[in-house]
Parts: sequence; C-alpha cells; structure tokens
Amino acid sequence: MRIGIYLSFLLAGPLIAQDKPDPKKFKPNPLVDQKTVDEAIRKGLEFLKTSDSPPGAGSANSNELKLLTFIHGGLTEKDPTVEILLAVCLESKLERTYNVSLLAMCLEELDRVKYQGKIAQCAQFLIDNLRADGGFTYGEPTVYADGIPTTAPRKDTASGGAKNAGDAPAPGEKEKPKVQRTLSVKKAKEGPAQRSDNSNSQYGALGMRACHDAGIIFPKEWVEKARAYWLANQHGGEKGKDDTSVATGGVIPLGTPRGWCYDDGDGNACGHGGQPYGSMTAGAIGAVCIFDYMLKKDWKRDKAVLDGLAWLDKHWSVKENGPEPETARGSKTGWLYYYLYAIERTGMLYDTAFIGNHDWYLDGARELLAAQAANGSWDASHFKKPTWDTCFAILFLKRATRRLVATGGGKK
Repeated sequence: MRIGIYLSFLLAGPLIAQDKPDPKKFKPNPLVDQKTVDEAIRKGLEFLKTSDSPPGAGSANSNELKLLTFIHGGLTEKDPTVEILLAVCLESKLERTYNVSLLAMCLEELDRVKYQGKIAQCAQFLIDNLRADGGFTYGEPTVYADGIPTTAPRKDTASGGAKNAGDAPAPGEKEKPKVQRTLSVKKAKEGPAQRSDNSNSQYGALGMRACHDAGIIFPKEWVEKARAYWLANQHGGEKGKDDTSVATGGVIPLGTPRGWCYDDGDGNACGHGGQPYGSMTAGAIGAVCIFDYMLKKDWKRDKAVLDGLAWLDKHWSVKENGPEPETARGSKTGWLYYYLYAIERTGMLYDTAFIGNHDWYLDGARELLAAQAANGSWDASHFKKPTWDTCFAILFLKRATRRLVATGGGKK
C-alpha cells in the first residue's frame, strides 16, 4: 500500500542534524502526490523510448544513461526496449569514464551476480584510469579489462563488497541477489595524462561503488587516494589532510560552508575562475560518502561532507545550478538537471530528508513536475539535449540511488 512520498521518506532513515529543520525557518511544502509523480515518470519513459542518444564531451552516446533510467523507472530485462539497449551496452567497448561507470551501475542494479564478470571488467577500467592524484578524467581504454572473463568459476567465499546480511532493501527497493564470490582487481597501468576533473571523478566514484557492491575488491591504497582527491580540492581544504571529524555522540551540526568547483586539486581552474557551484559540490559530497563507505569510515561525521552540506544549505536552489557553472557559458540554469540528480545522490547517500532547512526531494519534485513538457520530456539546461534532462529528472523523481546503509558498508 502506497503512502505519501513525504511521510515515507521521513520514516526511511535515522534522524540527525540534517533531518531536524529549524522550526522558525522551515515552511513545509504541500505534499507531492504519488500518482502525479508516477504519471510524470511514465510519460518521461515513453519519451525516452523514441528519443535520440546524444554524445557528450566525454561520451560517444547516452546509451548507459538511458538504460539506467529505464531500469530505475521499473522496466525489466524482458522489456524489448531494455533488452535491445542492454545488448548494445554490453557489446560496447569500455572507453570512457562516464559510460563505464554508468554501465557498472546498470548491471549491479539489474543482477550483480549474473553480470559480476562484466562488472569486474568495468572495475579494471576504473582502477586503471585512476590518476596519481586520485581523480578521473574522460578515460581511455585498457587492455587489462578485456583480459577479465565475463564468467568465472564460482567460489564459496564471503563478499568483500556489500555485506549480504545488511542487504534488506529500503521501502520501494527490490531485493538484490546475494553476492556469491569476490573478485579482486589491481592497478595495471598509470592513469591518463590529462588532468582530473570533478565531473568525471564523481561518476567514477559512482562506478566504483557499484563494483564494490557487486563483490569487486579495489586496492585499499587507491580507494584512499580517491577519497584524498576530494579533500584536497575542496575550497579551503589542505592537500593530504584527513578532514574526518572526531565528533562523537549527540546531534551533528552542519559545518563551515565549503564547496567544490570543476578544479582537479592541482591549481587548474579550467580557465573559468574556479568558484564552487551546486552540481560539483553535491556530486563531491556523494563521492566522499562513497569512499568513506568503502573504507568503513563514518561519512555522517566527515567534516568535508558536513562542510559541503553547509555550502549547499547556504546557496540552496532547485531553479539554478548556482552561483554559476563554469562550463555553462554564463547560464545559471546550465546543467540544471545534472545538478538535481547530484542533489538526489547527496540526499540518498548521506541518508537525509533535509539539507539544512530544505526538504530537497519536495523542492526538486515540485520544480520538475511543473517543468515537464507535453511530450513527457524535460529540457531546461543550456545544452538543449532533452534526453539527458529527462533521464536526470526521472532518476531524481525515483530517488534512484541506493542508500549506503542499505548495503551494509561503513558505520552507521
């Protein structure tokens, strides 16, 4: 039996500082009707079934992004659209960070046991594309990924990724199959020469989390480097310093507002000024939470995370990706729905209904429901690619990201 989104989300996780808004400032939004949300998602999926698959700066097409949206939208492998698109994605070469990360996310969500071999290939690509600073760039092929068989002998060993005893799904989530065996990957080559960026790096983190939850073991030292990358390039951070808070017990307050830009942590600001903005900050928070989880650190008390949440609270908006995205040519709505999907990941990975005093889901859902076009698409960003915007909008509305606590890693 379905209940309202507002009530179901509030009951889904533990209440901490971000779940207790200031009653003097917080004005609750009207409830978002579940039937309206479901209908918007249905229309969006129908649009995507006949939409194009546009290339991006770092990807040849949008196939994996569309597939992920179909999967979270409720379509199964037996659906003809999914069946065809999945086959195309499985046959595609592993060449770009965005595509490979999204493919790992798709396969882990579909069936992490059935597709574990292919997910291991994705993991090898990701570890080989991690740069010395712990970040990712657009990526390049690695022959070592091709050498991993997509099927392997079964072994009766415990999972090194998701702890299956803690895999009870949250309300509305399907139960995933128990991981039967672990596979380890080792770094076989240096990462690309191009500098890292915080867009590829946040998607690289998502891909690594999917591989981890499928039982793929990454070298700990490289997971630590990946986490350190984000600490180093947070504005006001110190390179190499572990910013984990030592606070224990009680209510955890928001930190000092510190965000992220597109910077790679090596002093390069892409020639755009390098100011922090929404999509990079929200994506970075999610990435730090993921690497804390993989390292069994407490992301709830990580100072970098709390400072990032404080930055989002201070600059809160679901109408602009502000103050101004570096790569949006002056448009404050540039990459708007890419940003909203990053907000969804922040809320789900940190496991909070509120960012400061802001109910992130209701704010974003109201904005999206009002902006959907008659043909089911969304198209509000500067790049004029409704396929991308529609995917990001549906992933937000579905609250597609699995909570980290639902897979048993890290500390609660």
